[in-house]
Amino acid sequence: MPSRKAPPHSSAPMSPSELSQARDSWSRSPDWDPRDCGYWNREDESTSMENVLEVIPGKYLRGTVIGQGGWSTVIKVKRVADGKLFAGKKSQTPEQLYKESKRLRKWDHPNIVKFVELYKQDSDEENNLVIMELCGRGTLQMRIEWYFEPMGMLDIVSTIIQIADALVYMHGKGFFHADIKPRNIFIRRFNPINVALGDCSDCKVHGKYEGPRTGTSDFWSPDMVAYNRHSGKSDDIWALGVTLLAMMRQKPQKDKTDAGKFQYPSRCANYAQELMRLNPGNALVDLVSKMLVKRTRERPTAEKCLEMATKIMQGLSDDEKLVGSTAGLGLTSPEKYRPVEAPPVYHW
Repeated sequence: MPSRKAPPHSSAPMSPSELSQARDSWSRSPDWDPRDCGYWNREDESTSMENVLEVIPGKYLRGTVIGQGGWSTVIKVKRVADGKLFAGKKSQTPEQLYKESKRLRKWDHPNIVKFVELYKQDSDEENNLVIMELCGRGTLQMRIEWYFEPMGMLDIVSTIIQIADALVYMHGKGFFHADIKPRNIFIRRFNPINVALGDCSDCKVHGKYEGPRTGTSDFWSPDMVAYNRHSGKSDDIWALGVTLLAMMRQKPQKDKTDAGKFQYPSRCANYAQELMRLNPGNALVDLVSKMLVKRTRERPTAEKCLEMATKIMQGLSDDEKLVGSTAGLGLTSPEKYRPVEAPPVYHW
């Protein structure tokens, strides 16, 4: 994962202007790695030249790996004709690529990752690529875990509004995402934050249960799916609620034992209710507590989540609306919860 260590003996910038100056300074540094900032760097160039020996480059040059999933790998690609950069998903399971491209080519929403084309490399299906837009600022998980400053109210609420709006669109098409988590929410830009929901290969038709996903995730797991079996669209609301807790730095601690994983959904629900008890009248806490209700039928729809988040946005103070503000949320945390300190590295 690309990273930039903090300059020695430097204090963390506190104001939005200082943060902006720090970003500019670090991005000009000789050892700044711009891999997740949408640039084609020396490592990409070297990787693309190595790939030429195996695969005729054709329309795209293939750069470094920027994402890894259970069945797919995402690489940075550069279009030879104009030098424009994209994300290219490849897989040893070509039918998954075909399924995802078939869906994405029919969808058009500003907060769903843009599909460009299904690029077929000669007759070798394992070299096929789903070409999508490159969101150059990394993932929401990077923003949560790798930045030294917490997310402010404006960024948190904006992110929820954008993803809830994408879910309104997707649910209206008869699908639910089934794998919403910070790792699958991509950031196009900051100030103001603009995000897109990606990894739509596992989207399912609402009302048709296809069994739990394989693999594990801190935000979505087979146990969580089993807990919410047959709930369809409300699964997405639940997963977005856990993502919201993470953005608020309020995600409860997780026991990594099998029993702990099974109990985690209930722990999230109980945690959200306790958070509500300790912070009465807080609109953001009220939203997340409703999203994490145990009974699937009692959770709000994507439309209702969008409505509630929009109302929160309209009620933000001038300080909270300040772009780049990282002012604390002022919450009282249950269970003497303390956010895990971020490591001394930065992602922009």
